[in-house]
Amino acid sequence: MNNFFDPFIDPAVHTRIQAELDTVERDEGVRILLAIESGSRGWRFPSLDSDYDVRFLYMRPLSRYLTVTDPRDVIERPVDAVFDVSGWDLRKAFQLALRSNAVLVEWLCSPVRYREVGPAAARLLDFARTNVDLTGIAYHYDRQARRMFNDVLAAEAPRLKTYCYALRSALALQWVRQRRTVPPMDLPALMEGLNLSTPVADEITALVARKLPSTERDTTPRLSALDCLISDILAQPVPAMRGEPRREVGRQADALFAELVLDAHLG
Repeated sequence: MNNFFDPFIDPAVHTRIQAELDTVERDEGVRILLAIESGSRGWRFPSLDSDYDVRFLYMRPLSRYLTVTDPRDVIERPVDAVFDVSGWDLRKAFQLALRSNAVLVEWLCSPVRYREVGPAAARLLDFARTNVDLTGIAYHYDRQARRMFNDVLAAEAPRLKTYCYALRSALALQWVRQRRTVPPMDLPALMEGLNLSTPVADEITALVARKLPSTERDTTPRLSALDCLISDILAQPVPAMRGEPRREVGRQADALFAELVLDAHLG
């Protein structure tokens, strides 16, 4: 990670994040398998005052997976003005994958990776992409886009942040509808993979360019081209797609989880 560079990540903060991850491993007795940025910096449209949303997946010692009572499966560190650090046990991540949890999939797809150790994250992402219930993913982004877009419509001058949030969710929904695959997490990848008109793509690019030097509270006049885009996407029904039988997917998840844990401790 010494060669880490990202235009939206302050090098000094990156050093603090690495130290915090080391502290988590030492204090909690876990191994961090994946640590990523999950917020607007990962979505590629931060503001000047955006914090850092660091999320991670971890594995406990083998003995902790052999107990009658399950250990706590979430680690949450104290939040400060700069960053918010928390993570999930690998077993919890598999359980969420079985429920087609869109947030987990976004973590696994994040373009900002602070740490990645071993094959577990990549194997889990492959599993999720193959077995996720795309209808559930679509409903997640539909709900998220509607909530954010309602805030846009209710304001004479909506926040730049709110527009970007509504837009990303709407484009993720459109990705599922058009491509029948798990959408990428970040806005540039969504734009690249969708057939957007040049005027709309230019409007999105201009919106992000305005947000980067702004604060989380800065506003914008309503943008008719983006209002129409989001409205058109939300006017269409959520697509219904058949997936693998969930019982079989559960068996696959059990087998892969056991393989990863045993290989990490005994291999």
